[in-house]
Amino acid sequence: MITEADPSGVTSPILRAFRDHWLALKGKRAMPARADIDPAHIPALLPHIILVDVIGAPPRFRYRLIGTAVTKIANRDATGRVLDESLYGANTDRVLRTYRETVADKSPKAVREIVQFVAKDWIKTEVLLMPLSSDGGTVDMIVGAVDIVDQDPNPRDLDRRENLDWTK
Repeated sequence: MITEADPSGVTSPILRAFRDHWLALKGKRAMPARADIDPAHIPALLPHIILVDVIGAPPRFRYRLIGTAVTKIANRDATGRVLDESLYGANTDRVLRTYRETVADKSPKAVREIVQFVAKDWIKTEVLLMPLSSDGGTVDMIVGAVDIVDQDPNPRDLDRRENLDWTK
């Protein structure tokens, strides 16, 4: 179940900091380029960051980089792998929807959802995906961040996914 945008927006301080950094890099452009991101300026955020290549049309997505906090959450390192059924199984369409919307709208997307990774308990995460463009118009990469916002979510919310207002 996907709910309407949660008016409270993004709650993770990590995602909020990364969003603010992306906005500063963007300036008056539609979106920043990968070359604008200097890891030396965001060392505390790096463990939570993912960098995804956008390949072809219709777009496919490949993990270029996955931060150590994300690999720990997922209990795997999918660097170099394409986002498909082999990674997400029955949840593939749900995961890809947010990536596709980021590309189509050329705008950040944020979600909060309860997930379970391999041999892990259920956790509530927030995910923020933000477009990057080397030519100023075509989304050719997505940079994102993932954070756990609840280690012990309510079981009745297991099928709930909230689209968040990324600007808040």
